[in-house]
Amino acid sequence: MWFEIDGKIGPVGQCHCSKCRKLSGTDGNAVFYTAVRSFRWLSGEGNIASFTVPGGKDWTSNFCRTCGSPTPHTDPDDKIYFVPAGLLDDDPGFRGYAAHIFVGSKAPWVCIADDAPQYVEGFGSPLMPG
Repeated sequence: MWFEIDGKIGPVGQCHCSKCRKLSGTDGNAVFYTAVRSFRWLSGEGNIASFTVPGGKDWTSNFCRTCGSPTPHTDPDDKIYFVPAGLLDDDPGFRGYAAHIFVGSKAPWVCIADDAPQYVEGFGSPLMPG
């Protein structure tokens, strides 16, 4: 799976919800975003599989059938791509997270040690006390 981004990228954020923890196998899922017009698949797009969690809110995990890595995916309006930060080979230039989301459901063993804002749920939810 190969892709390129020609344009601006947003800051990297870390999601700590239980679904992102299970997807990544770690304490969360680090992603950044870019405009759909800035993102281009070079190869491997046909090798992407999806799994949708049944019941409740629909939540879909997209992954590479060859290596199992999570893959970039668009938002529901097809305006931006969410890109897993660990997929990058080159240095994107950001240092640290811009925010932590769904901190209200983070794993009990996780200690967030940086100064990035922490949101109980998604952006717009109340900040966690600091």
